[in-house]
Amino acid sequence: MTPLSGVLLSVLLGAIPMALYAVVLTWFDRYEKEPWPLMFGVFLWGAVVAAGSALIINTVFGLGFMFVTGSESLASIGMAVLVAPVVEETVKGLAVLGVFLYFYHEFDSVLDGIIYGSLVGFGFAAAENVNYIFTGFSEAGVEGLFFTAFVRVILIAFLHATLTSFTGIGFAVARLSQGWLRYLAPFAGYAAAIFSHAFHNGLASMGNVLVCLLGSVLDWLGFLGLFAFILYLVWREGKIMRQHLREEVGLGTMSPGQFQAACSVVGQMSARWGALAGGRWRSATQFYDLCGELAFKKYQLARVGAEPGAQARIGALRAQITALSRDA
Repeated sequence: MTPLSGVLLSVLLGAIPMALYAVVLTWFDRYEKEPWPLMFGVFLWGAVVAAGSALIINTVFGLGFMFVTGSESLASIGMAVLVAPVVEETVKGLAVLGVFLYFYHEFDSVLDGIIYGSLVGFGFAAAENVNYIFTGFSEAGVEGLFFTAFVRVILIAFLHATLTSFTGIGFAVARLSQGWLRYLAPFAGYAAAIFSHAFHNGLASMGNVLVCLLGSVLDWLGFLGLFAFILYLVWREGKIMRQHLREEVGLGTMSPGQFQAACSVVGQMSARWGALAGGRWRSATQFYDLCGELAFKKYQLARVGAEPGAQARIGALRAQITALSRDA
């Protein structure tokens, strides 16, 4: 196999699965959907900015460890446990921080924090996978390529997404809290991401096959726990929709049938596809997206009180939904 074929296979096996995982993740964002350009931008940050800067910073620190310790093995362990977790969770976390600061109005729930944290993690993993898989090809040919791809895309497929979701959860809790928790939560989530990353790397650095398999099992348990939490959050968001949209039926913003559809994953899917058959897909999609935004703006109002422009935004959303309700 030629080096060019190795590069193409590394991209195919390393990056495309991460992109597919990211797309599947966004499907769980059912009620208050995040804008596609922003989600794509976060994924790209992970793949280009975070992965590129982490490679440079890690290399510089690795050379420094080699110079200080004079030992390649000590430098490798020190990098894996002490440096890489801090560097990588910082450069990935900056994307979540950017959304939190500059797209504050899009940061509406804990699920949003997981979505943004996981997307930057999938982007980072996509770039890192290509590097590792091609290295496996360079060192051991086709067998090395496919073995490394199996490890990266199956055994530790969700590692970076799970890790950076901790940072996202921290910022989401801050978004919906007041007092000391508003300031502590982002640091707690960031610290959890670094600690979990260091723990994973520590196990991987021991060089024992059984210990590495244990690490993979723990990685999967962590991901399955996160997945169960996502399912709970989807259920909870449906409850928030029912709680904060019920009033809108009495106000004439929407009909009882539209209320029932808006507060159910199955109901929304049926209504959207039914609108597609009737040539009303665009208006129905916009209607139900705005319903989610209205519900969560009212939820935030109840959680943290009035923020600048909150009441005006709620009024504007009501007017838009009312205008669309006839065609939804």
